Amino acid sequence: ARTFKMTKLKAIVTGGAGFIGSHLVEVLLKADFKVMVLDNLSTGRLDNLKGVEKNPGLSFWKVDISDLDAITGYFKGIDYCFHLAALADIVPSIVEPYKYHKSNVDGTVAVLEAARLNKVSKFIYTASSSCYGITNVLPTPESAEISPQYPYAFTKYIAESYALSWAKIYKMPVISLRLFNVYGRRSRTSGTYGAVFPHGFFSRSKRRFYP
Repeated sequence: ARTFKMTKLKAIVTGGAGFIGSHLVEVLLKADFKVMVLDNLSTGRLDNLKGVEKNPGLSFWKVDISDLDAITGYFKGIDYCFHLAALADIVPSIVEPYKYHKSNVDGTVAVLEAARLNKVSKFIYTASSSCYGITNVLPTPESAEISPQYPYAFTKYIAESYALSWAKIYKMPVISLRLFNVYGRRSRTSGTYGAVFPHGFFSRSKRRFYP
């Protein structure tokens, strides 16, 4: 009888050293994925990966995702790409719009191309609810009017449009998630939204707050 050796699924997480990305990396490793993190550490921190740094299924590469030539080779043999790398926050994007465009738009196009050229099975893009601007419709449906109010929101929406265009033109399976306010352990306490939620969590079972 023939026997088949099962191989682990391989995933790339761009921005995997960030708040959301590091939690995703943990989940994927628990699901027995081989995970490659691409992050330039402009906002992410290696400390966010301390809990899994010794996991043999994890590899980390410090690289600028907007450099297509530098990242394409990493995508060889990858099954899933989770694209979370981006510059966030409102005010800095107003001060440095070009920097945000390069990271959020050019970076996304480069990652899309690297995934396409290597025939990645599925591409997951993390878009932003900021594309809706200041809406009077609460809760806000996906069909709400698109009205970005500042460069960060605009760049995230442009990048989402690129991802959906790649799906249509190149038949690349793409999922886009418009995240709202994400919070939890390792979330930043600086920036515009840093103080919206306390830096910690409350355990209902133990009725105790953990910083």
